[in-house]
Amino acid sequence: MKWRFKTNLKLVALIVLPLIFAALMQTFDSFRMLNNIAESVNRQEHVRSAQAAQSAIYSLRAGLEGIATDNAHWDDAAVLAYEPVDIAWLQQTWGVGTTDSNYDTVFVLDAKGQTIVGYHLGEKMEVPASEYIGPALYLALAALPDDNMTFTSISSFVQTPNGVAFFAIAPILPYSEGKKLKFEKPNYLLILKTVTADSVATLGQNFILHDLKLGPLNSLEDGGQIVPNRWGQPVAKLYWTDSNPGKAARDAHQLSVVLNILTLVGVMLPLALVHLSTLARIEKSEKQAHHSAHHDALSALPNRVLLIEEITKGLPLANTENGEMALAFIDLDGFKAVNDAYGHEIGDCLIKVVAEGLQKIAGDQFVVARLGGDEFALFRAGRDSFAETEIVAEKILQFIREPFDLQGRIVSVGASIGLVKCNDPNMVVSEFMRQADIAMYDAKENGRNRWRKFNANLDLERAENLSIVAELRSILEKDLIEVAYQPFVSSRDREILGVEALARWPQSSHRKLGPDRFIALAEQHGLIDKLGMAILRKSCRDMSNWRDLKVAVNFSPLQIKRLSLVQDIQTVAAEFNFDLRRLEVEFTESVLIQNPDRAKIVIGELQALGVTVALDDFGTGYASVGYLHRFAFDKIKLDRSLTQSLSRGSMAPNIVQGTVLIAKGLSADVIAEGVETEEDATLMRLAGCELLQGYYFGKPQSLTALNDALLGHPTRSKSVSA
Repeated sequence: MKWRFKTNLKLVALIVLPLIFAALMQTFDSFRMLNNIAESVNRQEHVRSAQAAQSAIYSLRAGLEGIATDNAHWDDAAVLAYEPVDIAWLQQTWGVGTTDSNYDTVFVLDAKGQTIVGYHLGEKMEVPASEYIGPALYLALAALPDDNMTFTSISSFVQTPNGVAFFAIAPILPYSEGKKLKFEKPNYLLILKTVTADSVATLGQNFILHDLKLGPLNSLEDGGQIVPNRWGQPVAKLYWTDSNPGKAARDAHQLSVVLNILTLVGVMLPLALVHLSTLARIEKSEKQAHHSAHHDALSALPNRVLLIEEITKGLPLANTENGEMALAFIDLDGFKAVNDAYGHEIGDCLIKVVAEGLQKIAGDQFVVARLGGDEFALFRAGRDSFAETEIVAEKILQFIREPFDLQGRIVSVGASIGLVKCNDPNMVVSEFMRQADIAMYDAKENGRNRWRKFNANLDLERAENLSIVAELRSILEKDLIEVAYQPFVSSRDREILGVEALARWPQSSHRKLGPDRFIALAEQHGLIDKLGMAILRKSCRDMSNWRDLKVAVNFSPLQIKRLSLVQDIQTVAAEFNFDLRRLEVEFTESVLIQNPDRAKIVIGELQALGVTVALDDFGTGYASVGYLHRFAFDKIKLDRSLTQSLSRGSMAPNIVQGTVLIAKGLSADVIAEGVETEEDATLMRLAGCELLQGYYFGKPQSLTALNDALLGHPTRSKSVSA
């Protein structure tokens, strides 16, 4: 019995001990394998983060380099930034620009690199560029061509008295072909943007780098990636927190491995299955980490990082037989209004619905990405890519034009789409994307709800627009904007009852611009408030002596958003002792569509002050009987297209007569615009229009010409001369 017990014990030992040893070895190997895999995943994530950090740094430099190019490669600059230097122009053009978000410091340098003038945050600088950025200035100048024909720009990082900044420098040369610089060597434009904690944090969000921050070289914080300047010299350090997805997966599964091995010590097959399951979960964790870094959380679409990677892959093949690439940028028109009206929950729902629709329309041949906010992108590489993108762009416009039912709310938006084609393997990704962006904004500026192709003229047009905006800003600051006045008369006795004030570009300018051009640019670049109030101020001043005449002033849909609008109108009228009962404020139908609630409040406040409120250009848009009743306008202005079609036997007579009947039912007067002949005047009077306006009674004219006309024409104010 004792012998049998010892034998069994030996057998157990011979069987169990090897299994235990094998289990322990397997456990050790499992831990080692988990550690190796975790470290591999973490290394891949760190490499991705480092690459993303490099992309972030490059995006800062590339963006500023584009701004320097836009400003330095410019016909006006090639004249006014040279002897004799127009310091006032430099201050209004570039000095004022340092208060915007694109850059905070600018220097204009002569051919030897000596500072002509410098500005920082809108103030003139006493410190020259050579002291502000040190030796980097002369390294940059040495890297640029010094002839008077070759244009290029370079950028780099530098340490300044205000902290780490990135700068771009370019020779100031003419843009137009055939124009040459009259000096042997060029002057230079140097633009800087100081790197702030907020701008670095925003970069971190865009490139998915956690806790991204910029520190000095002598920082005591461990790690960090050196940020060198263009010449390899260290300037600062970038720090971020690695997500370490491998460590999280390893920690979650180590205990599970141990328990499974101990429990199944005598069964090797289940142990193998545990290994396979663990490895599969780690692989899944790795894929999830990669997916999160390359996709948008809200829409689940690829993000900007993945889009850049896909474009980069396609570039080497861009000039091959089947290597054409096409890129489309899509921006939703009216998205902000949806967010403001219904809240971010509805806005997020709209983004998801649009994302699903874009994927369905584009199909598998396109990369569909969300760039952020309400901006999306489509990318395709291969034969006929651009032609296919044009087809898809049209389908997308049709899709987005349809109203969306979002949680019971009917939402209508539009889209502006910019398209660009590439057959050049040397194209820079940032330039490819910039061209799509420019084409998209061209679509916006030409009416929205459309797509436009990029062409080289858009760059020229963009530079010209920036020049016009700079000049307009100067014109408004110097109070040089001009006003033309067009009379309107009684249809019964042709007596002049009032005038409409119309903005006009100064005749002293070398440019000849119509109001459609510069008013649109004023709206796009935040100058419409200053322009509108300048027209109101001059109108009240010019018409203060004609005490019975009405004065009609147009207001932009953007102006109605300003909460102080009504108060500002009162202030201007009081300045010239102008009776508000003589003032007419004209709004177009777009005001009613874009800001109906705000429009109703403003109209009510103006009418309470005695101001006449008119609906302009009726018959060209969306205004209906419901709008006329809801907003209770004092006057309705029929668009000139209705007036001109009245004599052609179309449906216009019915529209005019119907509008007149409705207006009279709402106690509103009707004025017909575009009256050019006696026949037009007679027909509109017979249709019931109380007031007439058009070339037949006077073109838009200067104040002097208007005074002469008023003194020689029947008018209620004839006894009160100007």
